[in-house]
Order: sequence, then structure tokens, then C-alpha cells
Amino acid sequence: MATVIGDGAGKGNRVRVGSSLKLDVSSRVNDRIYYASRDDGKAFIVQFELTQATGGATEGVGYIKYDGDNRLNIKQVALTSEDAGMTKFGIWKSPTVSGGAAATPVNINFGSKLPSDVTCMEDAGGTTVSITGGLSLFTARLNGPDTKIVQFFDALILGPNDVIGFKASAATLGSSVRINIMYAESVE
Repeated sequence: MATVIGDGAGKGNRVRVGSSLKLDVSSRVNDRIYYASRDDGKAFIVQFELTQATGGATEGVGYIKYDGDNRLNIKQVALTSEDAGMTKFGIWKSPTVSGGAAATPVNINFGSKLPSDVTCMEDAGGTTVSITGGLSLFTARLNGPDTKIVQFFDALILGPNDVIGFKASAATLGSSVRINIMYAESVE
């Protein structure tokens, strides 16, 4: 007796077996953040800003501490400098952090009113963010005004109480540095 696989909706549709004797199927695949936004309303972007206080000195730009119970997946980080010279960036796992001004993540599903379960702090015009210690995850150097997108493909995962910190060092006093982080929460 042959096994029949139905459509699961009770409409009587059956799967087809092709000439290679394999099921004829198709699927739609999107990035994890798409499903987090569409299905759970828990996809966000947060922007950190820094105005370089001392040319060439490394300063804390901002940090994210995950306050939720599940996990936070970082899709990508955009590093931007407006400095005409060299700007160095660093991304740090589990640093010791303090200070800063609150940064509010924006839900990228405009129909969702759900907040992000994070604490985000940034320099925001001179409100010093201290980021010390931890493990270096990524460094980048931009020469002149530029933006670099660092893809983590949702593989950078924060669990409860984990912290990720962002530092920068622009060559010129008063230069603007921005870091945008796109992430999703609790999607399986």
C-alpha cells in the first residue's frame, strides 16, 4: 500500500513525485530577522553616536546588554565614520561597561509595539561610556569618510545578561562616528 502525503489543509491536494522518484517540493527561505519581524514583532535597529572628544583616543561608543530570557541574534553591524583620516573600530564580547545615555532601539516592524528586552547605552554627545576588558570579536579600520557593513548572519548570539560593547577611535577631535546594530530576539 502506498503512503499518501496530503496538503495538511484538508483540500485533497497531494504531493507529487518527480521522474527521479523524489518529492517535488519548493520552499521559501528568508533571513531569520525577517521571521522575527513578521511573526514575533521582535526585530530592531539601534544607533549609537560618538563625537570624538580627543583625536586618536579610543572611546566607548555604546553597548547592548540583553535583559531577556531567551536569546538575541545580531544580524549585522554598520560602522560609519565622517573623519577624513583613519578611524578604528572594535567590537567586544563581555566587557565591563558603565555610563552613557540611554539609546532606544527602533522596532523595524512598524505595526509592532513590542519593546526590545535590552539596555542600550551610548556616548550621545559627550555622555561618557566606559567599556573595558572583554574579548575582541572584530576590529576594522576606515580611511576617510566611509561605512563598513559587518555581517554576522545571526550567528552572534547574546544570552541573558550578556553584553556586547563597541569602541572607536577617530583621528580628529570632533569627528562623528555612528554604529548601527540590526538584531532580532527569541526566534527559533
